[in-house]
Amino acid sequence: MALPISPSFAALKFWQTYRYDFNANLKLAWPIILGQLGQVSVNIIDNLMVGQLGATALAAVSLGVSVFVVFFVVGMGLSMALQPLVAEADGRGDAQGCSYSFKHSFVINTLFSLLSILIIECTFHLVFNLGQDPEVAALSIPYMRLCVYSLLPMLFYQSLRGLCEGLSSSTPPMIAMLIGNAVNIILNYMFIFGNWGAPALGVTGAAIGTLVSRIVMFAVLLILMRYWTSKAELSLWSYLQRVNPKTYSKRFFRKVLRLGVPSSLQMFFEVGAFAGAAIMMGMIGAKEMAAHQITINAITTTFMICVGLAVAATVRVGNALGRKDKLAMRRAGQVTLMQVLLFMSCSALIIAALRFVIPTWYIDDPEVISIAATLFLISAIFQLSDGVQVAAIGALRGLQDIWWPTGITFFAYIIIGMPFSYLSAFVWDLGYIGIWVGLLLGLSLSAVLNTLRFFRLTRV
Repeated sequence: MALPISPSFAALKFWQTYRYDFNANLKLAWPIILGQLGQVSVNIIDNLMVGQLGATALAAVSLGVSVFVVFFVVGMGLSMALQPLVAEADGRGDAQGCSYSFKHSFVINTLFSLLSILIIECTFHLVFNLGQDPEVAALSIPYMRLCVYSLLPMLFYQSLRGLCEGLSSSTPPMIAMLIGNAVNIILNYMFIFGNWGAPALGVTGAAIGTLVSRIVMFAVLLILMRYWTSKAELSLWSYLQRVNPKTYSKRFFRKVLRLGVPSSLQMFFEVGAFAGAAIMMGMIGAKEMAAHQITINAITTTFMICVGLAVAATVRVGNALGRKDKLAMRRAGQVTLMQVLLFMSCSALIIAALRFVIPTWYIDDPEVISIAATLFLISAIFQLSDGVQVAAIGALRGLQDIWWPTGITFFAYIIIGMPFSYLSAFVWDLGYIGIWVGLLLGLSLSAVLNTLRFFRLTRV
């Protein structure tokens, strides 16, 4: 007869089995997490400061972000092809391959940024045709246009960041991001409210702060790379010095696009669903739109922590792929899922407990606060789904399995989630609650299906 295993012994055995992977994940992830938090804090700071101007101004930022973010995430998806390519080359000890991947990704990011600026400049007036409050639409236009210009320095920064993180040097991008955030806070204080002799530009002032801070981020990271070393004690600058601007390879462009385009589509479908939810909120009313923006803005913080862990999974799984170590691939992804589940369980409890408190940080409108509190309760429920789906997709990206997650995301958000949101809100008369129930459904489907896909591919 087998003796029962005590819980303490089981916990000890579990820790001994996964201790290295837990520590390796966190060591790589924590600077990425701080960088991700820095990235999203630009938008959080804009919302906290703009919220002091009232519900209309906050709704205008929400509308502007809902349009701009579609271009932003597609560009981010294209740039995220770089981490797994650099990590795989680094796993083989191929320094030239790392530089070659960076060069081709940088060119693609630049071309996409310029195309995005051209599209927004030609179509920004269409925002008046989205069924929004005319005052909200008018305020959103200058914010949206300036934000899209910030895409160029942001994707320059993302290119350098992808090279650093693919080489497991995640601290320089974090430092650059934090400095950029400090600049954003100072400029917001000046240009939103007209302090220190600057003009009071309101919503437009927030966009100016975003644009300048992203230029600063790119410049600072470039300077830091000049003096930083990678894990192999090679100067990060040496990888840039290997870049020959005269030689390009169609094969490498295809390789970057083969990973980047599906990643962009996957992020486009997910963010498109949230952007669609924001537009549906605006069709209900400005206060509902403002409450939606407050809730999305606040919970993005916990999501970005999971994104940081997911990027660590991409790099570690990519390294293992370069070494052809299938067990290490599975363990890297498995540990990330465990860490995300643990963190999001805690964050769900905190969000639910503070659902009436957090909205007051943004605005002093009782109706908006009441609506946001209800949305925070729903968001607490989908914290687990949100974290698991992004961690599973990060692990799959490290395996360079990109089309399946894209198809799953399209099915979960566009085929199921968004139609359910519309039907719930406008046909079944559930209003803003119905819109968010649709988001919950889409996130949950994505989490389950992408996790099953990862475990199937890494079966030992």
